Amino acid sequence: MIKTLKGKISLLYICLVVMIAIIGSASVLNLYRLSKAIDGLMVDNYKSINAISYMLEAFERQDSAALIYINVDAEKGIELFNQNSNEFLKWYIAASNNITEPGEKELFEDVNKDYVDYSMLFSKLQEIRNKEGADQAAYFYDTAMMPEFVDIKSKLRELTRLNEIGMFNAKNDATRSTHDSMYILFALSAFAVSGGLILSIHFTNRFMKPLDNLTKIVKTVKVGNWNQQIKIVSKDEIGDLSIEFNKMTKRLHQYEQSALGKLMSEKNKSLAIVKSIPDPLIVLDTAYRIMLLNDTCEMFFGIKEEKVLKKHFLEVIRNEEIFKIMSNAFEDEVEMNDRIIKIEQNEEFYFNVIVTMIKDLESKVSGIIILLKDVTQLKQLEKARTDFVSTISHEFKTPLTSIMMGTSMIIDGSMGVLNEEQQDILGTIKEDGERLTRLVNDLLELSRIEAGSSVFNIEPCSIDAIIDDSVKQFAIQAAHKNVSIHVRVEEMMPKVIVDYEKITWVFNNLISNALKYTNSGDEILINASIRNEKMYILVKDTGVGIPEEFQEKIFDKYVQVKGQDLEARGTGLGLAVVKEIINTHGGEIWCESELDTGSTFTFTLPLNISEVQSEKNFSY
Repeated sequence: MIKTLKGKISLLYICLVVMIAIIGSASVLNLYRLSKAIDGLMVDNYKSINAISYMLEAFERQDSAALIYINVDAEKGIELFNQNSNEFLKWYIAASNNITEPGEKELFEDVNKDYVDYSMLFSKLQEIRNKEGADQAAYFYDTAMMPEFVDIKSKLRELTRLNEIGMFNAKNDATRSTHDSMYILFALSAFAVSGGLILSIHFTNRFMKPLDNLTKIVKTVKVGNWNQQIKIVSKDEIGDLSIEFNKMTKRLHQYEQSALGKLMSEKNKSLAIVKSIPDPLIVLDTAYRIMLLNDTCEMFFGIKEEKVLKKHFLEVIRNEEIFKIMSNAFEDEVEMNDRIIKIEQNEEFYFNVIVTMIKDLESKVSGIIILLKDVTQLKQLEKARTDFVSTISHEFKTPLTSIMMGTSMIIDGSMGVLNEEQQDILGTIKEDGERLTRLVNDLLELSRIEAGSSVFNIEPCSIDAIIDDSVKQFAIQAAHKNVSIHVRVEEMMPKVIVDYEKITWVFNNLISNALKYTNSGDEILINASIRNEKMYILVKDTGVGIPEEFQEKIFDKYVQVKGQDLEARGTGLGLAVVKEIINTHGGEIWCESELDTGSTFTFTLPLNISEVQSEKNFSY
């Protein structure tokens, strides 16, 4: 049984990670099953149907050759009959080697036997015509060869019907596989959400109840009621703290009842309790001079309490971030307990800085307590989760890349010449692969952005350079589609404070969307201007426009514009990523559109304040 609070929190995070792993594994498995079903859909049956159709065509030509032999030109008839006989046998071999449906093999055997008989009847037809004349040959054709011809054709059509049924069955299997995958993933997701919620509520209540009780007791002790005891409900760190707190209040009560001679003894015991706290703790006076350090703090920062007493905090611990948090809390006379900082001491450590004011009976601040709660392990768990998502995304991308490369090679003719139907099927596969690749990339980008602003490299950037880089990438595509791209940017524009790569990604997405929904002869305008100390940027097109009911929803995840004559052409994530990037930069984005007129996407970015101020001074 886990006894420590750290262990319990770790167990909770492990459970959540396991749930994510189960959902991820189930998703991969079901996608693999679905891809297998799609790979096998119609291909074999299509080959058989195609071969049978050629067989039927060759056989009908043989029948025509028999009539030509009787009534028109004997030599020409024999030549056509033998030529189409070779064609028939070639496709018969191809089809008979691609047996996929029950009863198909027996039908092929019957066709082979009947075709041999039909060929022998043609030989007999030649004898009759040579000996008895064309009229007797025609009579033999009508009474002997024609019934055999009809019988073989009916069997070939039955073979075609069997393969068509097989194609529909394969389609139904793929549909069932899709539905099964959807239900499984929905069930797992519902289980993970409900399980995670139940675990969170359960453990939160278990963790917070002792702390709430401790808080109430501390407030009671603060007003001078020393004889208070906390009920011990756990054997973790909180339980240990409760035990020590009970000892402290007991000693305080005894001190209150005892003579002055016992005061120092009780004080030393209280100090021992404080020093035993497992996280670094610092006590300062109102001038930020060090009054007390616990053992953990001495070990972590490599200092000795006796050598640093009465010294200013920054003389001893040269960490301006901690000092700024502590001084702000002291000036505002508020407690601080939600600031996470990183400290590097040979390796990276993360601490939650908890600042508490020491107040006397008149509520006047007489000192400051700084507790550095170690949350390094929680940060490591968060990193593990992020790495897991990144790994899954890359695992998706690798096979997708192989599929796309192979499909492109086949379409280009590197693996042989394709007929029109094969080109259509492979074109569909390529489009779906590209759509899935964009979805994986958008998911990966969105997860990185939602992880926090630390992934952004914010610095002053030229908006001209960003727009130029983006437009160059679409120049060829726009020219091929006969769409004009115009850029209007005011001269001497101040720089924007942004992540160059992320804002380039925003432009690429908006220009790409504009190209998707414009037609030959349309235009795309990119404009940048300054208003109210912000940069306003718009990407405007004269394309098909967006229905009014979608204009407020398009920035939500997985929303795809449909309706009118529009078709969904994206992943439903691109504009959601765009909005996250703009919001992280402190800007806003919105859309204005009218059907058959076009759309305008406008967003704002923060300016380099120093440049703006310089321009104002210059204008004065």
